[in-house]
Amino acid sequence: MTKILTDTDWQELWAESEQNGHASFQSKGFETIRKGKLLDVSHTYECWSELRNGLSISIHQEEFIDDLVWVRDIFDKSQFGLSFFLSGKVRIERHGLTDKTDEIVGRYYSECNCDIKETEWWKAGEKFSRIYLKIEPQEFFQSFGEEELEQIPISLRQAVMNGKVQPYYQQGEITQQMWKVLCNILKCPYQGLMKRMYLESQAIELITLHFQQIQEQEIRNHSFPGKNLRDVERIYQAKEILLGNLENPPSLIDLARQVGINEFKLKRGFRQVFGTSAFKYLHNYRLEKAKQLLALGDMKIEEVAFRVGFDSRSYFALAFRKKFGLNPKQYFQHHHKSL
Repeated sequence: MTKILTDTDWQELWAESEQNGHASFQSKGFETIRKGKLLDVSHTYECWSELRNGLSISIHQEEFIDDLVWVRDIFDKSQFGLSFFLSGKVRIERHGLTDKTDEIVGRYYSECNCDIKETEWWKAGEKFSRIYLKIEPQEFFQSFGEEELEQIPISLRQAVMNGKVQPYYQQGEITQQMWKVLCNILKCPYQGLMKRMYLESQAIELITLHFQQIQEQEIRNHSFPGKNLRDVERIYQAKEILLGNLENPPSLIDLARQVGINEFKLKRGFRQVFGTSAFKYLHNYRLEKAKQLLALGDMKIEEVAFRVGFDSRSYFALAFRKKFGLNPKQYFQHHHKSL
């Protein structure tokens, strides 16, 4: 017999099973564990660990008593996830986003479902287990600089920089390095604070390996044609747009759109033509322009900082000193001793 459940039904089953003593819920420190038999539906174990702002990890094991169709009707708009399959199989359709896909051992997926409705098909008696990383981009990446954010996948970067969350789904292969990290998570030898720190380090390593896999795939799928003069012209056009908008430069996505080139080609092409990233090129140009304006002596330091695109005087002073060995005030005084 095939059962049909929704997320709301699932929550009600947990509550009823806990009342009847068939399931338990335990929260201790950074971990929350739910386990037991959900009436005549499944044997379940789930351990959630909150690791740091914007990052959590769960170990999830499931075995359904009957075939089940699960209709997801509760959404998390801010959630990005990485799901690694350790055993079992499930077929899922993300309506309007993917056809039916089989999620099996040896595969993992990255996702942001937003308001996408899901239907899942589970087989009775098949033991299913996975490790799942939940990432809330604006919290997790809040300490990263703009140049660093250029290197993360576009879906995450959009969510961090302008709050745009677009649904997506992408499968990948669990590499040997990933398997090693997954085993480390399952066999974590620590407790308390050290366990939390250890799991966080392993989770971040999985995210890093995921980013590496995406980057390698992009390189395989795209190349910057160095002999294509039209593309080189677009790179120079992009540079001029950046330098013409020091106070409010466009994002890389908008810049690529303006010059008619995809973002990957723009980033790679900028490095090939100018030897550095677009962000670093702009940063260095701002400082060189500031140096010229300070030498002229017609503007105050705050005005110079604002003119070349620095909102913070303290950050401007730090960046200026790092590049030229003097802070802006010292440089100004050196050129205008009479002042």
